[in-house]
Parts: sequence; structure tokens; C-alpha cells
Amino acid sequence: GVQGAPIRARPSWTRKRGTRGAIGSTGSRSRSRVSSPAPVRPVVARPSRVDPSALDLATPTATHVFHVLNARIALPTSIPRASAVYGWPALRRDLVKEGGLTEKQLGAVFTCGAWSVQGGRFAAGLIRDALGTKRTACGCLLCVLLGAVLVATVASDNFAGLAFGMLFLGLGSGAQLCIQPVTGLFPENASAAMATLSGAFQISGLVFLVCSGIARAGADRLGAYLAFAACVCVLLALSWVYLPYGFKFTIDDEDRRTSDESKGATRTVDKKDEEAAVSEPAAVVLKEASKEGEGGDGEKGASSAVAVGDDKPPPPLSHLTRRRQLLSDEYIALLAWFSVCVTPAQYYVLSIGWQLERKGDDNGDYTRAFVVLYAASAALAPIGGAVADKYGVGFAQGLATALTGSSFVVLLSDSLPAQIAGMTLYSIGRLFVFALFFSNIGRRFGFAHYGTLVGFGMLTSAVLSMLQYPMFTLAIDESVDWVNAACAVAIAGCLPYTAWLSRRERGEKRQLARKTVNEDA
Repeated sequence: GVQGAPIRARPSWTRKRGTRGAIGSTGSRSRSRVSSPAPVRPVVARPSRVDPSALDLATPTATHVFHVLNARIALPTSIPRASAVYGWPALRRDLVKEGGLTEKQLGAVFTCGAWSVQGGRFAAGLIRDALGTKRTACGCLLCVLLGAVLVATVASDNFAGLAFGMLFLGLGSGAQLCIQPVTGLFPENASAAMATLSGAFQISGLVFLVCSGIARAGADRLGAYLAFAACVCVLLALSWVYLPYGFKFTIDDEDRRTSDESKGATRTVDKKDEEAAVSEPAAVVLKEASKEGEGGDGEKGASSAVAVGDDKPPPPLSHLTRRRQLLSDEYIALLAWFSVCVTPAQYYVLSIGWQLERKGDDNGDYTRAFVVLYAASAALAPIGGAVADKYGVGFAQGLATALTGSSFVVLLSDSLPAQIAGMTLYSIGRLFVFALFFSNIGRRFGFAHYGTLVGFGMLTSAVLSMLQYPMFTLAIDESVDWVNAACAVAIAGCLPYTAWLSRRERGEKRQLARKTVNEDA
């Protein structure tokens, strides 16, 4: 095929044998035209850039089913994984009732899980690049399975057993990194799709609350978490069946190649093209043009196709090498913003149960309310992505920063009802922080080096978020209000960065608009 040319709109299965210009057709007219360059069927070098709805025209059954299965399996398989760690307040309260560990020891148990959630994604990114999506995601699910069994079976005073259980549960976070490329199926709403996946990830915070309810109903911690382990086994089997072996969620290239060879053309796409293709939005929209008039021989002309280019430019930093992307001022600023926001956010989950009890939550109602609000905020995930799609990631990151910082201001109040508002602000803000970190990299840097950029960011934030434990011990031994106030000030210090990024995005839009006007002129 011709490199970079658009795919013909009319699918091959609608052509009649003997039609003028059809490759592989019978008849002298077709054979005489095959030798000339004109009828060579053009193909796209990067098939993942084609709009999925256009592909549905070409293969209306297999393509549609394949995309639907991928999109639907990606969402539920992210639910029982690492974000279960962030339902910690429910599990902490159960362990406090059972007795055996001090408050600081319980804090260290959570820190192990929270660290592996962040740092585990770096290792998962490297493994995914080597082994592909299916093997890596299933390996992460195996870690979740092992963690669930440990939490179910170890005694409440077994510090090492609980710590390793939380550690393995956190390692399941790498599965989210594996399924994020599914957003390549939705190029026009990439941020909204990415935020939706982050929302599904956050829903898994309900796991500990549900298990706690099952345990109180008479199943005990052993039965509750073994039931959770059984659910993970089911999702492990589904993931092995449905998730792709490769690195993306579009139709398998081998299937494309086989299909093309059967029609007389061969298309090859290497891994570099595959990875880079996801970094750009759909560049081709296929429209079937009206049929040409009658030919000189009385036969109807073949249907023609019009390729309409996408007006959206490629990500502004996608042309840089991996090293230059890592060293760019924009990535360093993004990394600083993410790390500064995540460390207090981790401390919030670690300490919220203890802080609520200090404010009078003796029966645990507000602790359970936090877990519910944390998971329910997932419903707002598409809104955060839509804001980023419309107003830019800089504006959306500023909104996420303000929401997260405000939650620590509310913690300075001793009023329990006021904490409902604070926990709501925190849940939404945290959701947006993570979703927009992923979205920023995809929109600003592309997906060619996505795994490295995300993995390094998660690893860096994991190292810095270890400060959550000394922050917690300081809150216990000294003044919790001072720690909360310091968190609010630190997060507010990130707002100038978000304003700078938003201004840069607006400048790029104005520059693109001027360029478009000049080209039209």
C-alpha cells in the first residue's frame, strides 16, 4: 500500500467480482488495470489512528464486538485491584477491634500498601513493555489474589503478614497502567476516557468496606476476604481470555495483515509505529462518496472515498525523544505537582479514621461514610476529563489542586458534619489529580514513551509519599492541626504551576488558530 494514504471507505466485502479496478477481480479490464499504479489500494501505515466508527464500516461485526469487549473488560477488571488499599479506614477499624497492633503499627501497614500502589506501576510498566498487556495484567491480579489471602488468614497481631498482604494488594495497581491504552479507542474524548478508568480504579475502595460488612454479618475476616479472593480468580480468568497480548486495544495487527493478504495487499506495522500511533488522535475519518457515473463500457464505477484530516495537532511534546521528554521543564513541573499533591493525599487516607475518632466518631459511621464517598466520586470522573478536553489540562489540574487543598482546611474544624463536605472535596480532588496526571502525559507528551513517563512519575511520587508515615507519627505525638495546615499550604503552592500550564495551552491554541487562518488565506 501507499504509506500515509487513507483507507478506502467502501469495504471489500461489498465489491462484486469483476468490478472495474478491484484488486484480484476477474476479467481482462481488471487485469489490465492492476499493472498500472492507479488501482493500487491505499492503506494506512498506522491503523490505530483510524476512527473506530470508520473501522466498523469496514468490518461491521468482528470489529464492533472486539472493541466493545475490550472497552467493557478493561473497566471492570480495574475495579477489584490496588485502590482497595485506599479503603483502608474500614479495614483499620476492624483490626483495631480485634486488637494486637498499635496505631503507629497500623499506619506502617497502610504505608506498605500505599507505597506499592505508587511504585508498583513503574515495575508493571517495564514488564508490560516486555511481555505485553495480558501477561502483565494477569500477573498483577495474581498479586491481588495473594494479598487477599494473606489479609484473610493472618492474625490481627501479625504485623509482617498484614504488611505483606497490603503490599501485594498494592502491586495490583500495575493493571490500571496496562489497560489505560484502551483510551486510544476514544481519541476525541481521551481525557474523559482516562478519567473514567481512574474512577473505576477508585470504586475499588469499597472492597474493604464490603468485606467488613460481610465479616460483621458472621463470616469473619477469613470468610470475607476469601470471598474477595474468589472474585479476583474470576476476573483473572476473564482477563486472560479477553485482554490483548500486545500493547493496544485496537484490532490485532496480525489479523489485519492476514485479512489484507487474502485481498491481495499486505500491511505491516512495527511496534514503534504501534506505540506512536496511539499518541495522536484519529487522523482519518472515512466517508463513502457517491458512486461515479456509468463508465464507457456500461459498468458502474467503483465507489470512491474521501479522507478528512483531523484538525487537532499532535501532542506538543510528542516529537521529543524519551530523554528530552524526561528532562523537559513541563515534565519536571508535572512531576513536582503530582508528588506534592499525592503525599498529603496519602496521609489523608492513612490518618482520616484516627482523626474522625478524635472528633467523636465512636461508632465508625463517618469512617464508613468516607469509604462510600471515596468510591461514589467515581461517578464524577468523566466530568473531570470533559473539563480537561474543553478547557485544557492546566485549568483542570488547578481545579483538582484547589479541591484537594480545601479538604485539609476542613480538617481543621472539629465539627463531624463538616467533615462530610471535606471528605467529598478530598475524594473528588484526589480522583482528578490522578486522572489528570495520566491525561496530561497522553495529551502533552503522547503515548510513544507513556509507560516510562508514567512509571517514573509513579516511582518518584512513591518515594516522596513515604513522608506520610513520619507526618502521621508527628500528628500523633505533636499537633495534628499543624500537619493538616502544612498540607493545605503545600498543595496551594502548586497553583502557580497550573496557571502557567493553562496559559501555555491557551498560547498554543492561539498560535494554531493563526496558522490555520494563514493556511486558509
